[in-house]
Amino acid sequence: MIESHKMFQLRAKGFMMGEKALCPVCQYEIDISANSCAHCGFKLVGATQEFSSPGTGGFAFNETAVCGKPHLTVTKGPIAGQVFYLEPLPISIGRDPECDLFLNNMTVSRLHAIIEKHGSKLYVRDGGSLNGTWVDGKVVEEADLVEGTLLQIGTFSMRFSCL
Repeated sequence: MIESHKMFQLRAKGFMMGEKALCPVCQYEIDISANSCAHCGFKLVGATQEFSSPGTGGFAFNETAVCGKPHLTVTKGPIAGQVFYLEPLPISIGRDPECDLFLNNMTVSRLHAIIEKHGSKLYVRDGGSLNGTWVDGKVVEEADLVEGTLLQIGTFSMRFSCL
């Protein structure tokens, strides 16, 4: 059973629906007395850590894109609509809170991918992830990031732009 402080946390985050709750991973409706999500298996009991920001160390985050700066806009996932600026490079992406772009979801590996620059080109490199790094619908070890590239990491889809 979810303790009262956890029910408060779920309600405060918008995951409560009457006597039901939404799984924080897959958004499936669950009973508040459940120990895990019947849909994805996510365990709902135990200690939960809160993190105050999606990144660390000067990594820029905004909800509106600025033209001329390379950035990723989340198009699908729990943080859809958010914009992450890709500076300073390299940018580590993963579930580890120490990553520059912290994606807190079980479908994301601890160090899922890295965005780097060679010459004037930006590219993404898989960091040995379990679910793979997808670029424009294909699993890649490494791929160039060009205007409009769709990057998928776990349940997060992000559109690359530098306009």
